[in-house]
Amino acid sequence: MQLSTKSRFSLPIGMKIFGVATSMLTLLLGVTYLSHQNIRDVNHELIDIADYLAPLNKNLAEINVHTLEQEIHFERMARYYAMDDVDKAKIAAEAEAFALLALKVTGEISAALSLAEVAATQSYLPEDRQQAARLQAFLDMLQTDHQRLEKLSRQIMGKLAAGDLEGAQRLDTQLAEFEDAFDDRVQKILFELSDFIETSALRSQAHEEQTLRMSWGLAAIASAVGLLFASLVTAGLIRPVRRLVAQTHAVEQGNLDVEVPIHSGDEVGQLSQSFNAMVHELREKKRLKSTFGQYVDPRIVETLVKQQKRLQTQSSTQSQMMTLFFSDMAGFSSISELLTPTGLVTLINQYLTLASAPIQEHQGVINQFIGDAVSAFWGAPFVAPEDHAKLACYAALEQFDQLTKLRRALPEIMGIRKGLPEINIRIGLASGTVVAGNIGSDHSKSYTVMGPAVQIAETLEGASKIYGTRILMTATTKELAGESIEIREIDQMVLSEGTEPEPIYELLGITGSTDEGVLEMRDRFHTALAAYRAQQWAEAETSFQLCLQQIPDDGPSCYYLAQLQAHRVKLLPEPVDMLG
Repeated sequence: MQLSTKSRFSLPIGMKIFGVATSMLTLLLGVTYLSHQNIRDVNHELIDIADYLAPLNKNLAEINVHTLEQEIHFERMARYYAMDDVDKAKIAAEAEAFALLALKVTGEISAALSLAEVAATQSYLPEDRQQAARLQAFLDMLQTDHQRLEKLSRQIMGKLAAGDLEGAQRLDTQLAEFEDAFDDRVQKILFELSDFIETSALRSQAHEEQTLRMSWGLAAIASAVGLLFASLVTAGLIRPVRRLVAQTHAVEQGNLDVEVPIHSGDEVGQLSQSFNAMVHELREKKRLKSTFGQYVDPRIVETLVKQQKRLQTQSSTQSQMMTLFFSDMAGFSSISELLTPTGLVTLINQYLTLASAPIQEHQGVINQFIGDAVSAFWGAPFVAPEDHAKLACYAALEQFDQLTKLRRALPEIMGIRKGLPEINIRIGLASGTVVAGNIGSDHSKSYTVMGPAVQIAETLEGASKIYGTRILMTATTKELAGESIEIREIDQMVLSEGTEPEPIYELLGITGSTDEGVLEMRDRFHTALAAYRAQQWAEAETSFQLCLQQIPDDGPSCYYLAQLQAHRVKLLPEPVDMLG
């Protein structure tokens, strides 16, 4: 800002005025310093959460997941040993996977211990250091428990390899008890860590509010001093002082979108500049807090903070190509009738926890949970533009591995072991241009996506019920995923109002990992579908029947056979009235 060289405010004023101005400037600098100190303290507390507590939480979650995976491989080994024809190759593969997961668990525990140790010595607040030391003690016990589990598991594998099934069964009972105790300890540590993080966040918020109150109080004092001596200064000095007072009151009332214009280079100008710096710092802090309160996925938070200045002057939404994911639990209404409200909440929470893991592992962003349904998306800047369709397909396929875990936990959730409901899910995938970004009111925003592809993904999820499929996708998704997946064409559908029918495809698996029998059936199904479209009904029916001989519960084959049966009924002649 340019200043007039003839301005009276650039000239020295009386010693008294100079002393008053200097005092006000010193006071305001003190406010700025105290605000800086308090904001620095809050920043240190947030840094402790980001550097220690959040990674600790991730380590514990990984420990929990890998331990469950170890249990799966261990059970498979035991089942292979119990078979009459022992397949040593499968046992060796499971043992190798078990050992690899054991190394991962050991590494995650060691990493968690290292973080807890650093937090216990370097956390900013003494109470945080004490809590970190407490977590460190729990992690030490967790490490000891895991070593005992590893030792007992290897003893059981040794007895199984030696043919001592009875001895292995006795040890397996002990192993089950140790596993339950280990899982309980992991959950206990997770709960304690969650309380720790929540307490730290609330404390940081309280410190921030205290800083604001202190800043406003001292700023009010500075305003009172300025008003007291305003009559002693020239008319040109009164105007900027009054402006400063008015803006200070605005800040006191919670309005941080203010700035005092600087028209001079004297003490009043310096005071205004310091005031602007203080308000800017408070505004940035408030915006950071607001950002943390609006978003869940850390990558969204990081993206918005990096683009903060750009978002102030430009639209926060943009059109781009993304892949949308929508899944829903089949028959959820009938399942909910069997459960108490508490049991239903437990089931939903367990399902959503398991369903979220593959999406997050494959860099997807969960858009929202709608009851038992999950909506997610993949796209820039969270993944490379060329990878979003492929990653969405991988995450969709892994949903069914997570479903297996949920089925295994059903007896405990529902409290019964017989008559358990069949739990399944259907998934729709659609790729297209959507609008992504900040959407919402001035007080509450959500980083979300909007566009036809969102509705198409949900439509395909519903269509799976008709065709008896697990995962349906659009032709665009299939093209973007390329050679990385195995698919089959199911039908042609009108996916958007006013458009022509387009092919829809079922996702069968990952290229190179899909069962050969499924691929052979897929080829027969393509032959059958071509015959059906050519109205070669007999050939189509024979081919669909061959598909069912190979995979008896193939939904699309059953669907088309039902269509052929309905077509055959329409072609039957009308019955003759013999009495007429």
